[in-house]
Amino acid sequence: MNIDPKNWIDLSGKVAHVTGGAMGIGRGIAQALAAAGARVAVSDVDGDGARRTAGEIGGHAITLDVSDRAAFEAALDETAAKLGGLDILVNNAGVYTGFGGPVRGITDEMWRELWSINVDGVFYGCRAAARMMIDQGRGGRIINLASTQSITPGVGVTYDGSKGAVLQITRALALELAPHKINVNALAPGPTWTRSPEAPPITGRPPEPTGDPLADTVASRIARLPLGHWADPMELGKAAVFLSGSMSDFVTGIYLPVDGGWLVL
Repeated sequence: MNIDPKNWIDLSGKVAHVTGGAMGIGRGIAQALAAAGARVAVSDVDGDGARRTAGEIGGHAITLDVSDRAAFEAALDETAAKLGGLDILVNNAGVYTGFGGPVRGITDEMWRELWSINVDGVFYGCRAAARMMIDQGRGGRIINLASTQSITPGVGVTYDGSKGAVLQITRALALELAPHKINVNALAPGPTWTRSPEAPPITGRPPEPTGDPLADTVASRIARLPLGHWADPMELGKAAVFLSGSMSDFVTGIYLPVDGGWLVL
């Protein structure tokens, strides 16, 4: 048997679409997939940002609001037409509206806006990708961005609830799509620094309590993070390459924390 580990992460000939790729985790994932050889379409509601990322990696940019069903379907059609089908969809686009605040202050509009992107957008992408991948008959990979908050609440009912839904969508589709050789998995980022300048050091000393139990819980966990530093978006990108390549051929329906030990606290 000829075993060459270099081939395990080779995505040459694969076509990927990454939503929310203008910056942060989405940008890191797009960069990593392209570095592994994939042809990558980068979409974002920020069209200029999508074009910047696509320009960096030699990819194709699409302006997309994932909460618009018809636009999402058209974006995947454009990806297939421009790049030659669809093998990998990364549903990364999402919003995080601070700590959410107490439930008594959450308006219907706040709830719907967040869920329309974090949940409806994931569903629209999964459905459109599944249809396309089944018709192509060559299998595929769907990677949804969940969160550590899918398991351990602490940010707020809007965000935590939406990411819990993403996790269960992932599990259900893993069962449904397995006969079509479509693997469906979730990445769960922990504290990830997505802004400039570079992430500040984690000192191990929790900040002074603010009186907000949600904010204080998150700040305390970050201060005690076992690996002692913020994640870089490329660390999520590396995990996405794993879930996209042959190393994960027998992996589906999982929730992969990339969290620096957050969930063992």
